[in-house]
Amino acid sequence: MKLPLYLDDVTAQWLTYALQKNFPGVSIGAASRHGGHRGTSMSARFELEYADKGGHSNLPEAVYVKGGFDDKWRKRVYQALQQEAIFYNEVAADVDMNIPHCYYAEISDAPQGIVVLENLPARGAKFAANLAPITADQVSAVLTDIAKMHADWWEDSRLHRYTNWKEPQRIFLRYCYRPSHWDELIGCKHGDLLERALGSSEMALRSLETLWGKMDNSPPTFVHGDLHGGNIFYEADGQPGFMDWQLCFSGNYAHDMSWVIVTALDVEERRKHERELVRHYLDVLQSHRGEAMDFDDTWLSYRQNMAHAIASYGAVPRDMGPPDIVERSAERVLHAALDHEVLDALGLR
Repeated sequence: MKLPLYLDDVTAQWLTYALQKNFPGVSIGAASRHGGHRGTSMSARFELEYADKGGHSNLPEAVYVKGGFDDKWRKRVYQALQQEAIFYNEVAADVDMNIPHCYYAEISDAPQGIVVLENLPARGAKFAANLAPITADQVSAVLTDIAKMHADWWEDSRLHRYTNWKEPQRIFLRYCYRPSHWDELIGCKHGDLLERALGSSEMALRSLETLWGKMDNSPPTFVHGDLHGGNIFYEADGQPGFMDWQLCFSGNYAHDMSWVIVTALDVEERRKHERELVRHYLDVLQSHRGEAMDFDDTWLSYRQNMAHAIASYGAVPRDMGPPDIVERSAERVLHAALDHEVLDALGLR
């Protein structure tokens, strides 16, 4: 069956087709849609009523369907949507982390990329949010798991297959710094902070290209790629889990490590705990790799990656989400970039 292009096209018939990959003989009689989330992708929960369980006893009562269900955003980010589907089909089994179970993942030339995932709240998990209160201990737990994954994939021969997966994110972030959009950003609520941090659209783009050049010439690992506070969930016992693998790629460890610290914590908490969190990450990485890394070098990479933080939170189109959330998220990373003098860290000033 063709992949649906709109949530209204996610029918009981199509869900039957998708679930039969894992549950042969199953038939869904009805599927009711609940809630919905809109960002770079769109998603919703579907409650399922089975016409025929096909002899299976472990069928999900609900599933979470995610894909490019908005024409404008599907055209903008279809590569990222497809990468997540490929991640679940090719990579997930080799990622020793708490991630959602995937029942179905597929791409098409429409272009489209869709995943059908487990309904996490059914097992007591709770979704985080971009600006939800979070403690340094919770970020430390996230960094523990991320450092272990980075150690497992450090300079691994499998990485060459995922080097080009960095391009969809980079294309989009370059687009965010086009002069016309820069002028719009300067007129936004925190435009003064953006201008203080980067100066001009030309310097903003240069900061990204400089960062990427440095990161691409360092030892690679497999990175989540978009490890902000809203892409984490927590089990009932507090164990973190990781979702939204649309932007994963072969890249530098500091991309993940810095991104979660500056996005998950508010400004004062980040200032208070960031050094100890960076040290914690390095300690875990060393314990699993058996090779120490210099703190000063890592701290410099952390500062340099503020260039990514600004672009990904401070320069995105304001229709990425609720206006208040988008602006407050931008404020968080812009203060981090100013605190760490990102242009100085990159050698651009």
